[in-house]
Amino acid sequence: MLGKVMANPIAALLEILIDMKNNGTETIPIHSENLAFLRNPENFTRNSSPSDPVRREILSVPGDGVAAIPSPDHGGKKIRSAENISYPNNSHSPQKFPSKREHWEDLRQRIFNNELLKQHVRPGKKLVFGVGNLDADIFFCGEAPGADEEVQGIPFVGRAGQLLTKIIHAMGLSREDVYIGNIMNWRPEMDTPTGNRPPTQEEMQFCLPYLIEQVEIVRPKVIVALGATAVSGLLGYDKNRKMSSVRGQWHEFYGIALMVTFHPSYLLRNGSIRMKRIVWEDMLKVMERVGMAISEKQRNYFLES
Repeated sequence: MLGKVMANPIAALLEILIDMKNNGTETIPIHSENLAFLRNPENFTRNSSPSDPVRREILSVPGDGVAAIPSPDHGGKKIRSAENISYPNNSHSPQKFPSKREHWEDLRQRIFNNELLKQHVRPGKKLVFGVGNLDADIFFCGEAPGADEEVQGIPFVGRAGQLLTKIIHAMGLSREDVYIGNIMNWRPEMDTPTGNRPPTQEEMQFCLPYLIEQVEIVRPKVIVALGATAVSGLLGYDKNRKMSSVRGQWHEFYGIALMVTFHPSYLLRNGSIRMKRIVWEDMLKVMERVGMAISEKQRNYFLES
């Protein structure tokens, strides 16, 4: 089904939403900008007019969340098929499970048993799922697994992950105290055996429901979006968005405070004292938001003398 998105995003979206409704979904989140897009007659073909009863029914569903329509001008490798896509719905809401752990295990099994997801995994490699404390106040969210991550099936275990671990330790926490995940569950395919590429908006939107369900399970006080690509995945693609305008600022994702900062891999490439201080100031805001005590030593990290 995702193969239709680039050619006719509205028709594909309608088909996905109808399937979700038939499977028991009663409410869905739709970003206000996308809702405006759907209500604009000029965005529809004759076969999907604004007066179409199916469209009117879908637009009656309340909610405001992340973008649901891929940007038509955002290129990249297409997902081969999405006929078996598994979106979270009311049958997997927290009240249906005796505990967070059982909900998390159920979601983990649904991901690892999804044949479509497994099609994107290289031979001998693994799908990647979030790890950490299911009662964490802080949820670190990256974009996609890299080479090290697909070997272990754990997010942020390569060089960037090691730096993230150091940042978490500097906050006075351990990886076991927070939750760490990626939007993507597989390492984006490349035509070369080495290297990484950012996931496309289409790929992230395919995996996003699984990330949303993890957020639903953990219900953190703060989500930390690591890097520009993760921001696009969480807040929706905006070609005019600049990291300089959103970094260090509070946003919102499904009613949860969202802090934007640079990806640890960016610090590995641009690890000046000034840049480290910028990221650390973002972490200080996160610590303050969740009510953590901050020592004078922590407040003075990476200050140039």
